[in-house]
Amino acid sequence: MLLVVYVMTMAPGVTFWDAGEFIAAAHGFGIPHPPGTPIFVAMGRVWTLALGGILGVARASNLLSAVSTALAGALAAWVVAREAVHERDVAWGALAGALCAGLMSSVWANATETEVYAVSLLHVAVLLFCAQRASDGVDGRDGRWLLCTAYLIALTPAVHLSALVGAPAAIAMASRRRDGRWCFDRVLLLGGVLVAVAGVGRMSWTLVGVGALIAASSVVVRRKQDPLRAHPIAPFVAAVALVAIASSAVLIMLLRARHDPPINQGNPSTLTTLADVIARRQYEVAPMWPRRAPVWLQVANLAQYVDWQFALAWGRGIFTTPARVIVTTIFLILGGSGWRAMRRDVPRAAGALTVLTVCGTIGVCVYLNLKAGATLGYGFVPGDAHEARERDYFFVLGFWGWGLFVGYGAFAFVRARRWPAWVAAAVAIVPIIGNWAANDRLHGQGAAAPRDVAFALLTSAPRDAMLFVAGDNDSYPLWYLQRVEGVRTDVTLVTVPLLPADWYVAEIARRTGLRWPASEHVGGAKWQHEERAALIARAARVAGRPVAASPALPAGERALLGSVWRLDGAVYVSSGAANGSNAPPLIDSLSAPVGWRASGPTGAHGARLPDDVSAMMLGLLDCPRLARLPAGRSASRDSLEVKCNLR
Repeated sequence: MLLVVYVMTMAPGVTFWDAGEFIAAAHGFGIPHPPGTPIFVAMGRVWTLALGGILGVARASNLLSAVSTALAGALAAWVVAREAVHERDVAWGALAGALCAGLMSSVWANATETEVYAVSLLHVAVLLFCAQRASDGVDGRDGRWLLCTAYLIALTPAVHLSALVGAPAAIAMASRRRDGRWCFDRVLLLGGVLVAVAGVGRMSWTLVGVGALIAASSVVVRRKQDPLRAHPIAPFVAAVALVAIASSAVLIMLLRARHDPPINQGNPSTLTTLADVIARRQYEVAPMWPRRAPVWLQVANLAQYVDWQFALAWGRGIFTTPARVIVTTIFLILGGSGWRAMRRDVPRAAGALTVLTVCGTIGVCVYLNLKAGATLGYGFVPGDAHEARERDYFFVLGFWGWGLFVGYGAFAFVRARRWPAWVAAAVAIVPIIGNWAANDRLHGQGAAAPRDVAFALLTSAPRDAMLFVAGDNDSYPLWYLQRVEGVRTDVTLVTVPLLPADWYVAEIARRTGLRWPASEHVGGAKWQHEERAALIARAARVAGRPVAASPALPAGERALLGSVWRLDGAVYVSSGAANGSNAPPLIDSLSAPVGWRASGPTGAHGARLPDDVSAMMLGLLDCPRLARLPAGRSASRDSLEVKCNLR
């Protein structure tokens, strides 16, 4: 059922934010933004090779997310139902829980586009499955399943570090026998693996060493628990070997980077640069203290994201309504009831899912130390102290865990009234109705907007242009079009926010043959990325290459790239060197992108998902039409100053 829902709402092609980069990286077996996710990329490569010719590369890649999320739900239901082998009705509670978990808004959103969090969720579900088998002690194979659990924990940096959130839940499951007895040697062994793997993710040899010591202490505990057991050190030695093998998966990036694939973020062609990519040193990785936003505001952000999970479409976008609050309250109560019922019926599963839910919500909130959310805190938190987009997807594992409790709570409610057990699955109707319109990527302006905007920007640029763009949403869909569909590969994209990274500047020089001074003061440039952009534009002009800019690029930055600007189609094109002036550009209102000139972007469907930027990005294509409006001040014409960065 989940797969059917996902397919019926799945994006038909590329979407905004990271999807275009991931699709392009998988298509060329490249390296997306840190931490690189080589296993995810390899999976995407194999998957699109198998299905891309039938469905199209983008649609096939989106289907991988749908299948991964549906499989995660199936495994979760299996794990819960298997805990109560003598109570067949519990399977309906497990099924209801899996349906509710898969229909949480953040989970559903990741399942309908190319997103690493869908595969990360499947990885966690497989972890829980293996951990359960390890704790069963059936036919003497529990030791093998224990090592398999350790291996999967160690594999998480190559899949995505978010999957580590599920590792404590797997440890709790693997270390508790069916009779309730805890195996503390397993806690130490797997806990040590977790700490060591966290060290790999942080590129901290101190953490790796601490993890190894914790895992080694399991040998002592194991010997005390069973003095007659032969070879008590064997599990530790095997675990060390498997962790080393799993960790070596990150070397895929080292090998691929040396072939310079089209998507080669961070260029991890040496061990040093590989460590930089894995540890995400390109970004500002915040410590847990000091807090980057008031604690109460970070908790409020989490509460806001919780309110989006059960009936997002029944609110007004990010703003809640009484109807949505009522549904949220009911589902929170159902989740609490399901937690209590699951503790009675399947205590091991309840314990593991409790750990997953706490680690995936409060734990993530504490560890990531996020800035204020994109839509909260304005007026008392500076604008630059906000996240660039909503980060509800960081908490997706916690929401998924709570959804499992919600479905089981519906089962407990049905069982208490002696209704047929299958009625519990009907609880899924509420999030299907309440989240469908918000998560439907198949219809509305968002279905085609990313490709339309990318196509307009690329095809509007002059031949062999250097096109300077402002960020993810006017970069990644264009990367997809160039690398997957082969559209206007003569245009060189320069993503201005990436210019502070030395590897990116070196990549532009390597691939274009342009040369410019390593450092030179540029009048008017306040930041390094502005200075580097100006120097690259100057070098391009010397080489006879046109200089163009996305309308999303701020006017001040555009002025550093050139002068005598003209909005030609969907992009600004310069015909003069930068001279310190910031004169308003001319607008060629007759060269609007074909297909948008007559009507402008569709406005019938507003933004649905909280980070849906379709309307904003389509607005860039509306700039030539706005220029034809009568002179004078008006809301529409004034938008040229903001939407189109006219001045």
